Amino acid sequence: MTAPPRPHQTAAVASWPLPATAFVPGRDPRPEEGLFITIADRAQARTDPAAWQVNEAWCYGFQLYGGGFFWEAHEVWEPVWAGAAPNSAERHLVQGLIQLANACLKLRMERQRATLRLIRDARLRLAEAGAAPLMGIEPGQVLAAICGFALRIEAHAGNELSALIATRPVLSLSS
Repeated sequence: MTAPPRPHQTAAVASWPLPATAFVPGRDPRPEEGLFITIADRAQARTDPAAWQVNEAWCYGFQLYGGGFFWEAHEVWEPVWAGAAPNSAERHLVQGLIQLANACLKLRMERQRATLRLIRDARLRLAEAGAAPLMGIEPGQVLAAICGFALRIEAHAGNELSALIATRPVLSLSS
């Protein structure tokens, strides 16, 4: 396993290895080790929104989400959320992205109602984050993409909900 860069390096441009498989609760044994656990464990105690580029947990979460590792993305974003100031825009932003990752996980599990509930929660949190760029993300753009995603899920009838994961919002950090 390749070690991620230390915080003095620019975490946002790193390409760290992804887990071998994505964890799905109720289907797989819970992971006990892995790079995502190491990064979550050493997350900064206080989330500094101005220092997002060197926040390993924040940056790696985007790589995990993009690779379809939704539970793992939630795990590395959780300490970022916990370290954000209460009721701050960054706390709402991180919580909204955690809810989006969880919605994608529930979609993979074919749980439409839970997916839609989590998407509603994500939309509320992102709306509270505001539209101004924050921590390398534009919450307003993500919010618009989530609205379209929700419409596709609501319109979907029948099984094979997990196929809609490919239509999830694309998340990327600005450089």
